[in-house]
Amino acid sequence: MASNDWLRALREALSSLSAAVQAHQPDAEDIPVPYDALPADTVERREGLDLLALSRPAVLLSCPADEPGGENLLRLAAHLAESLVSGSRLPDTVWSVYRRILEGELQGPELEAAAADHHLKAGLPRCVLLLRAASPGQRAWETLRDIIPTQNSDALVELSRSDLALVKDLTDGETPEDVRQYALALQETVSAEMGLPLTVGVSEPADSLGALAECMRQARRAVEIGEIYRPGDSLYVYDRLVLERLLTHIPAEVSERCQRLLFNRRTAKLFDEEMLDTIETFFRKDLNLSDTARQLYIHRNTLVYRLDKVQRLTGLDLRSFDDSVTFKVLMELRRYAAAAEHKNKKQG
Repeated sequence: MASNDWLRALREALSSLSAAVQAHQPDAEDIPVPYDALPADTVERREGLDLLALSRPAVLLSCPADEPGGENLLRLAAHLAESLVSGSRLPDTVWSVYRRILEGELQGPELEAAAADHHLKAGLPRCVLLLRAASPGQRAWETLRDIIPTQNSDALVELSRSDLALVKDLTDGETPEDVRQYALALQETVSAEMGLPLTVGVSEPADSLGALAECMRQARRAVEIGEIYRPGDSLYVYDRLVLERLLTHIPAEVSERCQRLLFNRRTAKLFDEEMLDTIETFFRKDLNLSDTARQLYIHRNTLVYRLDKVQRLTGLDLRSFDDSVTFKVLMELRRYAAAAEHKNKKQG
């Protein structure tokens, strides 16, 4: 088993216990006591914790000192860690089954068998919410698991240090708007309780367990695309990003050629930060002059002057629906190209 896989499997197994046993890598930031300061393979009590530093595998196990049977739980966790590293496989928990489904690792007869073993209803309508929280010093799972409301058929699954997936049961007939409102309420709860920003990606609904891997892909894609095209938002719904998804499929050379029709050396001075903010606000306010002027705290005539300026130089009257659509598409192509260039520079 790969080095990170056994630790992830161990944490999944420990999360199914009612006790608060944690597994830490020796060099992790959240380590409660320096790993090298503890004797190997011996339970020590330090700073209100029972600690067990294993030499093989190298991992630090911790448990609150007041946890009933804490030392025995640490020994059990040590046995699990040793079994995983030696190659034996732990039985799947329901959370690990869901994670494997979401990652597309379970399909066909294997999926049917796992669903039967863990009493997962195959035909329930569900959707997936990707929850991303940057919690300094803690995993998102530790921060969010106790404050996210779930129903009996929901499942909250740890994907990484910052990402959780909420598999939400929709058998009560929730509409996409209901799910969106639920996601907004989640964000408000996390902000109020923990003071943390929460980014959410929402998939389309699905009617089978096997379709949850595609839902997971949609939720991730919603966040990826949304952060490019709507950087001021933090809730991204896959089926509301139709135009943005379409634009990402346009070949780079075609996109570059099209956006240069509007954004070029001749228009560089026109499209400064103030003008682009004016235009984006105008679009958000559904081309309403009065609402846009109020939002920008400018006189209506000032707004009209700016739009006239755009029309004179580009030939596009943004008060016209057709012209505004043309401008919107070219502006989004430019945004996507800039994001792709930034990503390439980071990878280079």
